[in-house]
Amino acid sequence: MNKKYIILITITIIYILVLFLVFGTNEIEKEQRKATIILDDNTIWNLNKNVWTNITSAEGQEDLNTSEFTVFVNYENIGKYYLTKDNNKWFLHDKNQNIKEYELGSFFAVNANYPINVLKFNYKQANDKKIINKVLSDNSIKDTDELTVSTVASLDFDNDGQIEKFYALSNAFARETSPSKVFSIVFMEKNNDIYYLYKATETNDGQNGCKPYINTILDINEDNIYEIALSCGYYSIQERLDMLYTYQDNQFKLLITNE
Repeated sequence: MNKKYIILITITIIYILVLFLVFGTNEIEKEQRKATIILDDNTIWNLNKNVWTNITSAEGQEDLNTSEFTVFVNYENIGKYYLTKDNNKWFLHDKNQNIKEYELGSFFAVNANYPINVLKFNYKQANDKKIINKVLSDNSIKDTDELTVSTVASLDFDNDGQIEKFYALSNAFARETSPSKVFSIVFMEKNNDIYYLYKATETNDGQNGCKPYINTILDINEDNIYEIALSCGYYSIQERLDMLYTYQDNQFKLLITNE
């Protein structure tokens, strides 16, 4: 065979191997990831072969009893436990069936065949009227005398050395006023740019809409960029809406909800 063709074939083989090492192994890792995550007593999501599903059946929840979960309470890792559910509360116990008591607050549990990190964060009252008014104006919202939710969390969720601010705004369930529209908005502000996670606006009937908040911040794909588990609480006994967002191509994309 001509030496020139041998060189071309060799280069082609090397090129294919490099492509596989760069892209193929990453895809294989995605396919092999398995995880079950629990948000409070409200939501269970399962990841298998890079596909997210919502576990809602009693049978599906009972299957969790034989799996050991890493449990986070108020974003602190309190250890690994088996879980059982009774009266909408998770009970923790070890291999010897000893019950573990835990504080009330944010509850997150994960069983996975790869590491999933959880980022601790705090809310503050949002006081940057310039940012708030700009977002409300951009969404054609005018009657904002009473904000029932106006919070901000400051954190570096993408590990780029810069602090991003996550805002949650809503006038749901206003008591002192009766706005014509009820809205809930969650967005990230970075370098004066706005990146939306969630927006909902509807005619107000006094009991509709929901109050949004960031539930948990977690890295589910080992890329050092955290995903956002967002919750929105409805009126009275209505089930809470939970949503899981990832950040790709300079925008937030919804992976799954509990609906």
